[in-house]
Amino acid sequence: MDRRLVWIVGIVTSGTVLVAGFLGWQRAFQYERLFHLVRLDPLGLNTVRSTPTMPATIVFVGDSRAAAWPAPTGVTIDNCGVPGHTTMQTRLSYPLLVSPLKPQWVIIQVGVNDLTALEVFPHDTEMIIQNTITNVRAIIELARADGSRVILTTIFPLGPNPFERINPGTGLIATGIERVNTAIRAMAAPDVLIFDSSAVLAGNDGFVAEGYRLDLLHINRAGYRALNEALGPLLTAHIGP
Repeated sequence: MDRRLVWIVGIVTSGTVLVAGFLGWQRAFQYERLFHLVRLDPLGLNTVRSTPTMPATIVFVGDSRAAAWPAPTGVTIDNCGVPGHTTMQTRLSYPLLVSPLKPQWVIIQVGVNDLTALEVFPHDTEMIIQNTITNVRAIIELARADGSRVILTTIFPLGPNPFERINPGTGLIATGIERVNTAIRAMAAPDVLIFDSSAVLAGNDGFVAEGYRLDLLHINRAGYRALNEALGPLLTAHIGP
């Protein structure tokens, strides 16, 4: 083999290993950070730092996808999303974070953090999926008990995983999202509107469309603009300007 080609192959291989190592370290650090946050503040009571409006008209609740979701133009929303939260954590924290605000409407975006556990616990797939669905239903019932109406969002898909071939867990998560979203769409009721965030953001390949991707779990500003272009008219129609 040509010596230059050997050098090129070696450099490319080394670069790939370095990039993969850095991405792996970065992801591990993010998970370690969330692990410690959950231990220190399991219900996220110290994470929501915005000054709430009492009573509130609209409240966002859920995980980091909810926490990063800006209000559509011309709409005031109190955001009680907590990065890293699962449906169980949202269910347990709801009476402490949301109920005191007495919101007219609650927008729920939660569930992906439950389903990422499928990557680690593939043999518990059915239990994790059913628990996720049960907890979402329980959050809706908490809102109903407060006299709030609900806009329930589907769980939007993941970004592509460059290590999917060596980590088939990503496929389990995607399948879990599809199954939970089917259950979410069936939760529509007179006081529960379904907002299909998955349909807004998904590309033809089933992942979040390229222009909306930030990382494996999150979307960028363009993604939130796309969501709000669809959410804004829904809010206006049911709540008013």
